[in-house]
Amino acid sequence: MNPEVLWIPGTASVRQAASLMRDQSVGLLLVSGATQEQFEGVVTDRDLAVRVCAEGLSLDDTPVSAVTTRETVVCSDFEDLTAAEKRMRDSHKSRLIVLDRHGQPTGMLTLTDVLHGDRDGRALKTARGVLCHDAEVPHTPVENIKLTPSTPEDEEIATRPRRIRTGSWRISTKEFPD
Repeated sequence: MNPEVLWIPGTASVRQAASLMRDQSVGLLLVSGATQEQFEGVVTDRDLAVRVCAEGLSLDDTPVSAVTTRETVVCSDFEDLTAAEKRMRDSHKSRLIVLDRHGQPTGMLTLTDVLHGDRDGRALKTARGVLCHDAEVPHTPVENIKLTPSTPEDEEIATRPRRIRTGSWRISTKEFPD
């Protein structure tokens, strides 16, 4: 569980929310109501893309409360991890807001947290359950996707071999279709 979850007032503009997400490198903010302690829901980077940008709403005039997801999937801080994993699978959500005994958010449990604490391969089962929804929607076949860098400098960078070092293994990440 990550106890470092960021809050934003529902009265803030969606531009302020997007800026906070960018500056803090997060994809979800807890939204507060009239008081800082009043949990109203969450706003995600996807909410901003789908409910604001795609609908042509004003970034400065639209309050976060207008695009807040109020029906959040939660778990309790005293709940067994197995139950939280099942809730992730059943809801196809990769993030659960963790509530204390008083119903106040104390953090967030993510699919990444589950994967890091994998026991007996159960995290893989949870990941498959969360991600199976994406597999059901039609996708463009990978071979039909063409990536075109926008500048010659990007093209040069894209064609350089890159490596990620994980422990003592080296894995090439260059995968651009011809």
